[in-house]
Amino acid sequence: MSTAAEPVPPLWLDLDGAHNVRDVGGLRAGQHTVRPGVLLRGDHLEDLSPAAAAQLCDATGLRAVVDLRAVEEGPEPGGWMAGRAVERLHLPLVDLTRVSADAPLQRPDGGIDFTAAYGRMLAGAGPALVEILRFVVAPGRVPVLVHCAAGKDRTGIAVALLLAAAGVDEDDIAADYAATGLRMVRVRRAMLARGGYANIPVTGESAPLDEAPIRAVLGAVRGEGGSAEYLRRHGATDDDLARWRALILG
Repeated sequence: MSTAAEPVPPLWLDLDGAHNVRDVGGLRAGQHTVRPGVLLRGDHLEDLSPAAAAQLCDATGLRAVVDLRAVEEGPEPGGWMAGRAVERLHLPLVDLTRVSADAPLQRPDGGIDFTAAYGRMLAGAGPALVEILRFVVAPGRVPVLVHCAAGKDRTGIAVALLLAAAGVDEDDIAADYAATGLRMVRVRRAMLARGGYANIPVTGESAPLDEAPIRAVLGAVRGEGGSAEYLRRHGATDDDLARWRALILG
């Protein structure tokens, strides 16, 4: 009797000033695995200490950063990037997870229906995700770190679609998404300390996230031909996708 494979342990980078940074290396893609040192994901990076910035750049050889936060969040590149050969793409993705007044996105208990929110975020994300893909596959842009404020919702969707386009197993994509829950207490406390993120709930518990929202995203694109086809419909070329697979898969 076959059993589900154990989740791939997250490759955390424990950094002073950032709390949800990890390498997605080791995730499975059929007979292949994701190469470490290609795609990282994380939360905001402005508060990195000088030592942590040096650790991040030295440990990974970081070459590029993709920041998905909205202009209203005051995204800044972080002083640590000055003088380093790290390119930055600021490309906001719509975040509907903080729109508490939107009835279709509310559960009966008043909380956010993340599955509904992610579905609507995905509907408008195609052109931006293609721009991210093209940025990443250009020469000299990996390792790349994709991040938003917490590294959960916008980063979760972007990373899931990129991984799925390379053929990464959906169970591994979902488990990687869920791993963010193990760091959310730290992340939310840091966001509240920075200001500008009111009404963020902080509990004393750390647990994997519910996989349902990201599985719904994966199911939606699978139902339309898959992530690669989704990206093609929004302007990605076969060459873009082939270069991405060559970069990310070992």
